[in-house]
Amino acid sequence: MSITLVAAVAANGVIGADGGLPWRLPADLRRFKALTLGHTMVMGRRTYDSIGRPLPGRQTVVVTRQADWTVDGVQTAASVPEAIALAGDGEIMVVGGGEIYRQTLDLADRLEITHVDAEVAGDTTFPVIDRTRWEVTRDEPGEGFRFVSYRRTPVRDLDALLADLRPRRRAGEYVYCRVPGALVPDGLAPVVTVTEDEGLTLVLARDGAAAGGFPAEPVLAWIELGVDSALDAVGLTAAVATALAGRGIPANVVAGYTHDHLFVPADRADEALEILGGLGR
Repeated sequence: MSITLVAAVAANGVIGADGGLPWRLPADLRRFKALTLGHTMVMGRRTYDSIGRPLPGRQTVVVTRQADWTVDGVQTAASVPEAIALAGDGEIMVVGGGEIYRQTLDLADRLEITHVDAEVAGDTTFPVIDRTRWEVTRDEPGEGFRFVSYRRTPVRDLDALLADLRPRRRAGEYVYCRVPGALVPDGLAPVVTVTEDEGLTLVLARDGAAAGGFPAEPVLAWIELGVDSALDAVGLTAAVATALAGRGIPANVVAGYTHDHLFVPADRADEALEILGGLGR
């Protein structure tokens, strides 16, 4: 799972006025469609009202405090955490409004911002982007605007890594398997592959392992640490493994390019998440 915030933002931070957009930018609308198509969108009730309907090719989750509010083809959630849980795995696109952006900025992995080169009047704003925590990966100029992509600045300092830790459990259950040779057998879809002299180590979804004739035990949960650690960062996996070991929870660590990942016993996943969530505190 990853979270991307998508917004068009004026030079003075304004994103909306009177329940709508304070500009008309066809290029931005086309970019919005390209970014969100095929993904789940999370938005507030007023943002949904401004759109007026579920958009085709996308799942919609609306955060609303009104328990009896329903629309065909739309899921509802009482809070941002509930909305993210409903959205599930994959890339979640947060599309407004201002309060939803404020609640999700610290959870986000990417920002896709159309910076509008004007100051406009409005009643809804985007939170300030801290340039020490976000770095530009793409900057495409347009006529009166710029399309800018941001990612979290990779963190090296251990205290900062622990403070930014956003552990989350990926859906499903998993098992470790080993196969001879250097090729993944047909029909298997590992989420992790490690080449060793003894063969291939695979991490498979439990159902896929059972269908392939592999033992479906022990059952593991996949936890993504959710902090953008630099590849040369020192101490994060040691701190995490030590904290879990102190409670007798084994953890198999896999380092990705952006995030570190853990596979822990599924029946202790909630306990592991609680421990990891407390490291930054």
